[in-house]
Amino acid sequence: MSDVVLAALIGAVASIIVNLINNAREGKKRAVEEAKKETRLEDRLQSIETKLDIHNGYAEKLGDIQIDIAVIKNDIQNLKRGD
Repeated sequence: MSDVVLAALIGAVASIIVNLINNAREGKKRAVEEAKKETRLEDRLQSIETKLDIHNGYAEKLGDIQIDIAVIKNDIQNLKRGD
């Protein structure tokens, strides 16, 4: 083989190796970034679920308050009638 062909082959092999190494590094970086995004998403979802649980607690309390108001209104009407 001539020196030019050998030099071209060595250059091509080196270029391929460098590209493979860079692709592997970029893949690892992307995987780390995706894991961080997923962690942030899970944290945000947990925060939303906690807020929803708190909200649902208020909804249950509101039902009890409405019942108490109905009882109080009934008591006021009874007092006005003199029962």
